[in-house]
Amino acid sequence: MADDVTRTEIADHLGKLFANGAVNKHDLLIAAVGARPEVREVLAELPDRHYTELRQVWEDLPLVPVGP
Repeated sequence: MADDVTRTEIADHLGKLFANGAVNKHDLLIAAVGARPEVREVLAELPDRHYTELRQVWEDLPLVPVGP
């Protein structure tokens, strides 16, 4: 897992994605297409499941810090 990636940075790319309902890992990766490669690498480690809110992403990425 990329050490310098934070939840804040991930949220900057995914925050609005959940407004239209559940998304899957593929949707998360598409939403982060403009993110740094390290962010996409972290998201690629997520399990293949549906997410209805950003909080569920944090449950699957417990080691990613909130900020620097």
